[in-house]
Amino acid sequence: MNTIVLFIKQILTLGNFKITDIPRKAYQELMTAFENLRRIDTVFIPELIKLAKKHKGKLIIDSSDNPKYGLKHVCRKMKNLKTSGYNFGFKIVLFLWQVGDYRIPIGFGLWRKGSGSVCDLTLAGISRLRNEFKLKPEIVLADSQAV
Repeated sequence: MNTIVLFIKQILTLGNFKITDIPRKAYQELMTAFENLRRIDTVFIPELIKLAKKHKGKLIIDSSDNPKYGLKHVCRKMKNLKTSGYNFGFKIVLFLWQVGDYRIPIGFGLWRKGSGSVCDLTLAGISRLRNEFKLKPEIVLADSQAV
């Protein structure tokens, strides 16, 4: 459970959100989305996608490196670009819907032990947003590490 809460806090931080900023139903969907990570590498929050569909917006894809210690059962070995060394950690590929100055975290992919590459997570997420959720952004902005 502590691992799940750690991931959720990181996802909300990337979207400049606090737990109290999102609707309770959306937070519950975010909590249950982690169960789907066993089957699917990218998960989405349908309640927040419904909100995103109501407004024209931009799809932002961003990733973050999260070095962690003591979580070897979920972490992968990753290169630390600052020190040129290696450590264990995970990456979150975050899918944000931007409307004006607001960014809504609509889904995420978790690069971890047993998952596909960051590029695989990104492409799978874009495909699901287009085909499954019929989300049509005005433009797609991607972090250079995410694509």
